[in-house]
Amino acid sequence: MIIYFIGYIAAGKNKWGKKVAEELNYNFVDTRDIMEQKSGVSFGYLLQNKELFIKYEQEALAEVSVMENTVVATSELLPCRGDNMQLLNETGVTFYLKAGLGCIMMRISKRIQDIPLLTGIDHDFIPDFIRVEMDNRKPFYDKADIIYLSRELNMKKLKTLLAEKGVEFAD
Repeated sequence: MIIYFIGYIAAGKNKWGKKVAEELNYNFVDTRDIMEQKSGVSFGYLLQNKELFIKYEQEALAEVSVMENTVVATSELLPCRGDNMQLLNETGVTFYLKAGLGCIMMRISKRIQDIPLLTGIDHDFIPDFIRVEMDNRKPFYDKADIIYLSRELNMKKLKTLLAEKGVEFAD
């Protein structure tokens, strides 16, 4: 089984993905890490070159979609291209960690300069940029098997939601 955590920057994909992987004794992977390993360059560099980004994004998706006993944190963009979201839904359980603009801004406030997607954007325009990006991605993210507010999530609720989709946790 594969469990995919999708959502925008700072939604908690890695945090919750690692916790679930530990609970299930599954592997944990982040598609951004796979993209960096395959390409030999940083995720930020890939974001600056659309063709390269798409190439390595698709390679990462092809790799993770055939894994077993794995929890995957996807890049923010991966579910939003072509039929990627359909493939995620067909090959695993998709969990959209929904986070509002205020929550995201609070979580990224001390590390904006480290977020490749926000590089070069005037700080005053970052909230508007994020709002537009979130609106553009919402139709894709909303196709997830599970949608839940990140700030309201706890391990008990997460396990209940995943169990409803057939994920079996040892008690």
